Amino acid sequence: MHTRIAAAVLALSLCGCAIFSETYGIQEVDNWVRRNEPLAESGKMKWSDFYAQYLEKVSAAPVISQSPVVERLGIMITASLFYEQGRLDKAGFDSVQRIVRTYQTIDDPAANTLARNALVQALEHKASSSSLR
Repeated sequence: MHTRIAAAVLALSLCGCAIFSETYGIQEVDNWVRRNEPLAESGKMKWSDFYAQYLEKVSAAPVISQSPVVERLGIMITASLFYEQGRLDKAGFDSVQRIVRTYQTIDDPAANTLARNALVQALEHKASSSSLR
């Protein structure tokens, strides 16, 4: 009887440690974003570097490493590289980023579809406006 109680207490303790560890990992990522996003916004860091490092941080956090958030960050890396290469204008980049920011805490693949569609539309808009010149 005492062995079962001890085993139950140990199991609950381990679960509590895992939850604390997961919460701490997510908080670390959030803190990193709060410190570094202003650098990207001010131009002191490239957006592509910001999103690549953000992806590294998320991938290292066990809870969120397999979530749709990872795919969303991949979309933002692509959008930021296109923006930095001039293949996407500021308005197009902002539209993709606005969707990603809106759904950043939601583990919903539909948010990724919205972000991908916004990226495609922005690229098409940029291509059509470039061909008119």
